[in-house]
Amino acid sequence: MKKIILNSILSLLMLFSAVSCQDKLEELYQDPDSFSKEQADKTGGVSVIAGFFTSQLTRGFFLRGEYGASYHQMRSGSRITGTGVQLYYNTVDYGVPYNLYDVEHDWGTNGFNNTVFNKVNNDWIKQVLWAQREYNLMSEEEKSTLDNLFMHLLHGLKAYGYQRAIDLYDKVPYIETGSAGGLDGEKAVYLGQEDIYPKLIEELGEIDDFLAELTLSDGEQAAFSNQDVIFDGDINKWRKYMNSLRLRCAMNVSERMPETTSSVITDLSGKPLLSEYDDVAGLADIAIVEPYRIQVELGITRAFRERADECRAPKKFLDDVMDCEPVENSVEMNGQTLYYFEGDNSATGLMDGTVDPRVAYMFSKDILGRYLGAETAWDDGTDPNSYYSKIMRGYYINDPVLTDPSIHFFAYGQNNEDTVKLNDEAINDMSAREPFLLAAMRERASKYQDIGWTIGTDDNLISEYNVVPQYNFNLRYPTIHAVETELALAEADVRGFGTLNGSARDHYKRAIELSCQYWYELNSSNNYSKSSTPSFPSNMDDSRIVRDRISIQYDASTYAENKAQEFDALSAQEKVQAIYDQLQLHYNFLNFETPYTAARRLIKYLGDNPANTYEVFEWKERMTYPGGIQASDPENWAIISAHNDPGIPVWISDRSTKWKNVLE
Repeated sequence: MKKIILNSILSLLMLFSAVSCQDKLEELYQDPDSFSKEQADKTGGVSVIAGFFTSQLTRGFFLRGEYGASYHQMRSGSRITGTGVQLYYNTVDYGVPYNLYDVEHDWGTNGFNNTVFNKVNNDWIKQVLWAQREYNLMSEEEKSTLDNLFMHLLHGLKAYGYQRAIDLYDKVPYIETGSAGGLDGEKAVYLGQEDIYPKLIEELGEIDDFLAELTLSDGEQAAFSNQDVIFDGDINKWRKYMNSLRLRCAMNVSERMPETTSSVITDLSGKPLLSEYDDVAGLADIAIVEPYRIQVELGITRAFRERADECRAPKKFLDDVMDCEPVENSVEMNGQTLYYFEGDNSATGLMDGTVDPRVAYMFSKDILGRYLGAETAWDDGTDPNSYYSKIMRGYYINDPVLTDPSIHFFAYGQNNEDTVKLNDEAINDMSAREPFLLAAMRERASKYQDIGWTIGTDDNLISEYNVVPQYNFNLRYPTIHAVETELALAEADVRGFGTLNGSARDHYKRAIELSCQYWYELNSSNNYSKSSTPSFPSNMDDSRIVRDRISIQYDASTYAENKAQEFDALSAQEKVQAIYDQLQLHYNFLNFETPYTAARRLIKYLGDNPANTYEVFEWKERMTYPGGIQASDPENWAIISAHNDPGIPVWISDRSTKWKNVLE
């Protein structure tokens, strides 16, 4: 992508410097009296709207990843939705008690709860307000076609920012479209989902109407392409984005406003939507950040490296959703029938279309070459044939250490470099060896001793997320993707909101095909290495990187058709659960918020939580506000304080009762 945006941003910084107010933007947003409107007037009539537009596209954690925000959504978000499995919170072997925990009272609370609120009230809004100020100061004759285009697109981006914020908090400080907020002496007003969503849905429709009638000259098209670092000046892609975002909003209000949902789906007939595997609204760090700066970990990949805790693959994805099933066997030992997983069905299943191709694209095998993930349900260690125990038993059950008294250790891994030494009891009592080795292997995996809290090793005892797509620095952060659009249309048809461009079956199948292609391309197109700039982390094992690179593209259409046939036989509720599973699987660590919102919305319809929840973590219905609001804005704190509770469902959920897990 073009680096010309750096010049635009430079011009913006010069403008901010001239009026001496960059450091006051957050203050002026809610307290316009602290800012001199005379200073704002000094910029009057100077059209820098194009620069503000490009600057808006590059905001941190807006259309691209950001280390800190991504880190906390991986860490705390996984404890809510189970996208990655933190083994120490679902196995007794680590030593964590089987108690109820939450994400509200630890060192990561503020980073998780406050980020989006702070962003939408500062970093995500100030470019829009400054552009609006300039636009409002122009006469109609002065407003060029490009000025009108950039302003409309900024309004769409503003809608996207508010959609994310209200999904998490419900009520947020809202500035009406067309107002420059504090720059015009107008204060933001706290509004919630019930008030804001109808505005967003209407405005996004108006933006598409404007784009549909727009004609640019060659010079205007060239200028627009230079500023547009997301879609390279492709108006049709902007239409797709606005319409798919409108569909997202319509589905989000479907529990409360089903008639609005149906109206939007009807109105979208004949209009472009995100529909191809590379239809994604997002920006790669490499497009705007110099490679050497990414190398020192200013991008999202630093979050991946530091969150080895979540690298363990969920059983729900591999086994339950993607049809990669363990091959089970058993032995008679010590008067018991002991079961173990000797492998899985991926070798044949990937070739004949009975196993999801994304298994190979998105996940990494364990030492034995198995794609076996971990559960989020609690394993107290008392069942010798639990799922977790059967994974671990597969390592040693056929080793001579169990039958030869002269062998006093078990060796495994690359060239048998990893060993477990028997204790005295197990050395002297053959019947004690199996339970000793089971406990030892469970403890190693649960305490991350197998990988040393490091992603990308070749010693993982549990299947993990594949490092190759994660470390593809060309990854465009998928804030919204065609897969989501297809799944939304599938749900709409199942639930009777409307049918558009095909049946639920068609959209469900298409979503799987698109997701397979998306993840294949992310994996196969990664040409980075440990010697490139930017590079894979130096502490990754070369063999793991080689292992995670795919060598074949599997037949997604056959697999998707098989899943569609399964879909045909499901009840309506089961279909919606299957649709949700595909959404969470597709976005995984790259987009926590969208599946999180969908889960809260669907609890009422499904009668249960569709996410991959832990037993030990309290479900969180909403994000809480920064603590400083109470002191800085007591008037509005009185409005929102009654709702500043993670146990209160948001408006779009159409619930008054919190969903609770088994320990709540």
